[in-house]
Amino acid sequence: MNRKPISDETLNRIIKYLVIILLTFGVVLLAIQFDSFWNWILSAIRAVIVPISLAYLAALIIFPLIKLLEKKGVGPRGFSLGIVFVLTVGLIFSAFYFLTPLLVQEIRNFFIEDFQTIIDYINNDLRDEFILGADLYDQIFDYVNETNIISDTLDQMIPSLITGLSNVLLPLFTSVALLPILLIYYLNDYEVISETIRTIIPAKHEKNAAELGSRLNQTVGAYLRGQLILMFALGSVATIVYRLIGLKYYFVFGFLAGVTNIIPYFGMIIAAVPPIIYSFIASSGPGPLLVLMVNVVLQFFEGNIFQPLIMSHQLSIHPIVIIMSILFFGSLFGPLGVIFASPIAASIRVIYRFIIDVRKAKTKQNVIEATGS
Repeated sequence: MNRKPISDETLNRIIKYLVIILLTFGVVLLAIQFDSFWNWILSAIRAVIVPISLAYLAALIIFPLIKLLEKKGVGPRGFSLGIVFVLTVGLIFSAFYFLTPLLVQEIRNFFIEDFQTIIDYINNDLRDEFILGADLYDQIFDYVNETNIISDTLDQMIPSLITGLSNVLLPLFTSVALLPILLIYYLNDYEVISETIRTIIPAKHEKNAAELGSRLNQTVGAYLRGQLILMFALGSVATIVYRLIGLKYYFVFGFLAGVTNIIPYFGMIIAAVPPIIYSFIASSGPGPLLVLMVNVVLQFFEGNIFQPLIMSHQLSIHPIVIIMSILFFGSLFGPLGVIFASPIAASIRVIYRFIIDVRKAKTKQNVIEATGS
């Protein structure tokens, strides 16, 4: 059977795609040669995007309160904005004012009363209680001392850690300093900014873009508000429970449980490790088994009561997808990727569902037009 020859149109399309692929590879190779230049460009872009992104996320949390006041007749926009802004700043300031002394006091007490106990345990008692035997412990200890693996590791980690912190903290401080100013302008001209962004989009896609933006804002905003409430609720419950069972430094451990809950599924596991280790080493207070049971119960309540009740199934994403998102975005963006893996995954899900809805609507419209004709 003779095959039909390739048409000129198909051949031209193949050549065009090959040229595009070759040009893409050429651009990538050229970009690799100027790695330092692109790092400089990316640093400049990051310096702009980070504060604007933080202002956008903060606006998603605060703006519904402004709209609620305006619906109640509290206006104009500047007046309702001022009320919400003052209340927000007052709430943040009050939290720092009342919580910081408690945290500092417990941390100070730890280094005064228990830090040396932990060091003594590692140097003495840990050898006798080592699960694989004292002989193996001595071998490991001698190997560590002979190879200087700890000092070498610290010598390598500390400079890189200082460099990493300087690269992260300076932009973070700048973003936090600019955040109130950007937030005030963003909230005051919320609709104007949204309309300006909408004018950039071609007219034929403007309606769909507006609908997609509304869905994304609703989903991400609901997640952020729910996550803040969830962190506060879980941190408060953990603090109270730790206090009831007689765990020392209950406030620090409860605060840790609330803060780490921003990481889905892994947060409670991370928060459970320090109190369990401390209860294992400490001579007084609850035993590690009781602390472990308490954290298991907290994990159960967080996953089956607090999460569904407070978050109201805003994300509705399977846990496997969330875990994959944490691993993927964490490897791309580091700690920020881990923290924002859930809303990013939810945003991708919203975009996917929106595309499906648009296709269904277009198919339905085509069927109606075909039937009508």
